[in-house]
Amino acid sequence: MTAMPTVSVVIGTYNSARWLGATIDSVRRQTFQDWELVIVDDGSTDDTRRVVGGHADDPRIRYVLQTRAGRSAARNRGIAMSSGPLVAFLDADDLWRPEKLARQVATLAADPSAGLCYTAARFIDAAGRELLTRKPLRAVSGWILPRLMRGNVIILASVLVRRTCLEAVGAFEATLHACEDWDLWLRLARRYPVAVVDEELTLYRVHGDNTARAKVLEGGLRVVDRLYLESDMPRLAHLSRAAARARLYWYDAASMAAEDRSTAIGLAGRALRECPRTVASRPAAGALAALLLPSATLRAVRRLGVVLTTGR
Repeated sequence: MTAMPTVSVVIGTYNSARWLGATIDSVRRQTFQDWELVIVDDGSTDDTRRVVGGHADDPRIRYVLQTRAGRSAARNRGIAMSSGPLVAFLDADDLWRPEKLARQVATLAADPSAGLCYTAARFIDAAGRELLTRKPLRAVSGWILPRLMRGNVIILASVLVRRTCLEAVGAFEATLHACEDWDLWLRLARRYPVAVVDEELTLYRVHGDNTARAKVLEGGLRVVDRLYLESDMPRLAHLSRAAARARLYWYDAASMAAEDRSTAIGLAGRALRECPRTVASRPAAGALAALLLPSATLRAVRRLGVVLTTGR
């Protein structure tokens, strides 16, 4: 490829060969075709190289193998290896609908002030079936920092970001092993408006290999602590550090209520100790409702598609 592509697509992957082929196919099927794809293999021991080799007929696709360094380091290497003025991210198990890039490129062209554009997303299971029990996240746009501090509403695979904005705020924080995407969106949202294409053009796969809940909570708490080192954060986010941390505990308590009631109660207690006034918040309402229901009833309710963890 001689000319600089408009969009650089970056996939960091580790032992995800069973899904990677379909993910690459979803890039190749885009109606917007001016892209390059950089796949950074973070030390996989499965058939990842063979799967990528099946796409050797497309010169826009590049593959590099590195010693295991973590997904943030893999994505950052992909950013450094790529050249397009717009950068899109994909995890190796997620998918795009064919119009995804075209809609986003047009949206950013129409709004030069926006630093990034994301799309609505649909949740699917390991087999690609739609998960009716997972509601799509609510789309928000503009100066969304206050909303984003209350929980991450942006799926990584849905993002298209300007390279100049990435260079201004820095890429993924390599010391974070969970919530590193939320950390980056928060840094971007402090400086730039955010655009959205409110169509479900991204498919996010939920399966047993996704990051463990405990790591997500730990990562989220670290993200909050990092952001609140900036003295103006409470004013910008309309939220105190203690309240931001408490909300994470409430979310986790609601998620754990059906499987591990005692752990969920402990998490609710941590939330109250962090910031008692958050007991009146929507995340607390969802957690307390989940804790009041018998575990079997809660599992049945969730199978019917009712989600009690409101407020995201």
